[in-house]
Amino acid sequence: MTRTARDHAIEVRNLTRVFPAGGTDTVVRANDDLTFSIPRGQVFGLLGANGAGKTTLVSQLLGLMRPTSGEIVVEGIDAVNRPDEVKAMTGYLPQTGLSMRLVEVRRALHYTGRLRGQGEADTRRQTAELIDELGLGDVKDRYVDQLSGGMTRLVNFGMALMGRPKLLVLDEPTNELDPHNRRLVWDMVSRRSAQDGTTVVLVTHNVLEAESAVDQVAVMNGGRITAMGTPGHLKEALGDRIRLELFVRDDHPLEHRERELFGAVGTLTEGKRDGSYLVQTDSARMPDLMRLVHGELGMDRVSDFRLTRPTLEDVYLTLDGRSEPGAGPEPGGGPDADRTPAGAGAAGAAATAAVPAAPPASPPAGPAPAAAAGAPAAVLTATDEEAPAPAVAEAERPAAAVSAPRTGPDAAAAAAVPAAPAHGIAARVRRMGVDLKYLWLEQMLEVRTTWSWVLMFGLLMPAAMVFGLTRIGNGLSDEQSLLFIVSGAAIFSVANEGIGTLAQRIGVLRQDGMMVYYASLPISRISFLAAMVFSRLLLILPGLITPMITAKLMYDTDFVISPALLIVLPLSCMALSAIGLAIGTLVRSMDLLLVIVNLMIFVLLLVAPVLIPIESLPVPLQVFGYLLPPTYAAESLRLALMGDFGTTFLLNIAALSAMTAVGLAGANRWLRWRTA
Repeated sequence: MTRTARDHAIEVRNLTRVFPAGGTDTVVRANDDLTFSIPRGQVFGLLGANGAGKTTLVSQLLGLMRPTSGEIVVEGIDAVNRPDEVKAMTGYLPQTGLSMRLVEVRRALHYTGRLRGQGEADTRRQTAELIDELGLGDVKDRYVDQLSGGMTRLVNFGMALMGRPKLLVLDEPTNELDPHNRRLVWDMVSRRSAQDGTTVVLVTHNVLEAESAVDQVAVMNGGRITAMGTPGHLKEALGDRIRLELFVRDDHPLEHRERELFGAVGTLTEGKRDGSYLVQTDSARMPDLMRLVHGELGMDRVSDFRLTRPTLEDVYLTLDGRSEPGAGPEPGGGPDADRTPAGAGAAGAAATAAVPAAPPASPPAGPAPAAAAGAPAAVLTATDEEAPAPAVAEAERPAAAVSAPRTGPDAAAAAAVPAAPAHGIAARVRRMGVDLKYLWLEQMLEVRTTWSWVLMFGLLMPAAMVFGLTRIGNGLSDEQSLLFIVSGAAIFSVANEGIGTLAQRIGVLRQDGMMVYYASLPISRISFLAAMVFSRLLLILPGLITPMITAKLMYDTDFVISPALLIVLPLSCMALSAIGLAIGTLVRSMDLLLVIVNLMIFVLLLVAPVLIPIESLPVPLQVFGYLLPPTYAAESLRLALMGDFGTTFLLNIAALSAMTAVGLAGANRWLRWRTA
C-alpha cells in the first residue's frame, strides 16, 4: 500500500468503482481511475453535476464503500482495510439529516463526541464551545426535531465537528441556512482549516459560496476529474474575459436590433428572469460594451448592471462536460447563473491545460494541474507532489482564514484528538461498553415521546387478551387453558414490540438516510444492535408481566413466581427482538418489510403452538412451529409458571439463547455498515 506523503492528508491512486447497470451485463463507472492528493489543512472543493461520482468518491474516502480497484490513504491509514481508524478521525455531514432527532441539542453533540472516542471532559468542553460558537444557547435543551430546518442543519454541522476531527467531509453544508448562518459556517470551516490544520473536503453545488472558502477545487464529470487547481488559476483558464449582467426594465426588453449590437461585441444569452441578460466578451471589448449600455440603451432603460471577471461558476459550467457554448444555467438558477461563452468549449479547455504555474507557496501546498475536459484520465488527474499548487490569493479567502496563520492545533486540542483505536481485547471491551452506553441512552431518549402510548398498549392488549380468550365458548378458566392464554398473550405482546417495532425502526433509519450517521462513526455493529435490543426491554417487560397479574386477579391462579422468570422474560424479549432486527436489516423494501412483519405477528403466532397445545396441530405445523422463536418462548414461560425446570425447560432456554445469537449474527451480517 502506498503511504501518504508527509504533507498530504489524503492520497487517492487509480481509484475505480463500478456498479452493474440494472438487469444488464454492462457496468457503470461511478469513479474512473482517479488519482489525486489533498494537502493537510486544505479546504478541497469537489464540484460536479448529479451523477458525476462525487458521493461515490466520498463514501470510499470514509470507508463506507469498497472500491473496485485502487488505493485510498487517509493520514497514513489504509481506508479500504482499516475503515474504523479513518472514521475515528473524520467528521461527516451528509446531505441527509443525521440521527438523534429526538434528543436535546446538547445531548446530540455530547453523545456524538463520546461515540467518536472523545474523552468525557473534552466532550463537555467542546459541546459548550460549539453551542456558543453556533449560537445554539437558546435551543440547547430543545429536541432537535423541534427546530427549524436551518437550525437542525447547524446542529448537524456541530455534530460533525465533535471529536475535533483531522478530516472534515461536508456535503452541501449550507443547505436550508439563511445568509447569516451560511457566513458563520464558512467562517468556522476556514478557522478549522487555518488554525487547527483540519483538512476539509467540501461537496457542493453552490459554487459561488464555495469560491470564497476553498483552497483547491476539482470538477468531476462522468466519474473523472476534468479540472483541478486553485479557483484563481482555474478562472484564468477562461482567458482575459469579462462578464456583464444586465437587467433592463420589465416594460422595455431588448429589441432585435439591440440584441444584434450586443451580439457583435460578445456572447449574449437571456437570464432566467424577464429582462435579465448576460454578455461575455474579451476585456479589450469592454469600452464598446459600456458604450452600448450608456449610449444605445441609455440608463433610463437599465435597472441594474454588474461588470465582473469570470467566477468559479463560469469555470464549473465550462468544464463540467455538460455545457455547450451559449447554454443557459441549470434549472433553479437565477439571474446570476452564468452562460458558457461562444467558443469556450475547446478554447477554454485548451486554456485550462495551458495555465502557467505560479511560484509555489511555502511550503508547497500540493498538486494543482488543471486539465482539459475530455482528455485522457492520465492527463486529467493530479498525480504527484512535483507540481505544487499556486498560493491562494488573500482576496479569495475569508478574513478569518487570511489573518490566522496555520499554527496547527494548540496543546489542549491536540491532546483531545481521539487516538487511533486500540487493538487490545481489554481496550476493545471498554470501547464497546462506552458505545453501548451512549447508543442505549440515545435509543431510550428516542422513545420518550411515545413511551406512554407503547406502555399503555403493552399493558392493555395482553390484559384484554386474557379477559377475552377466557370467555370463548363455555369459558377457558381451567389451569391448563389459563397457562396457554397467559403465555400466549405475553408472547404476542413481545412479538408485536420486539419483532414489529424494531424491524420497522431499522427500516425507517435506512429509508430516511439516517443509518449513514451510525455507519460513519467508529462504532461496532454489535454495539449498535445490542443497544437497539436492550432499549426495548423496559417497554416489552410490562407486556410479559401483565397477563400473569390479570389472571391472578380474575381467577386467583396459583402460578409459581420463581427467579427463573428473571431469565425467561428478558431472554424471550431478546430472542424476538433479535429476530426483528434481522428481518429489518435483511429486507430492503419498506413496503415488503411491513408485509412480512404483519405476517410474522398475526399469522405465524397463530400457527405456532403459542395459544394452543402443540399436539392439537397437524404434524406439518408441529414441525414448522418448532422452527419459530415464539414456540420456545411460550413453552419456557409455561414451564416456569408451573415450576417445571427439567430438561425440557433447559432445552427451551438453550434454543432461545441460540436464536438470539443467530438473530444478532444475521443482523450484524446484513446491516451493511458499508453501503456497497
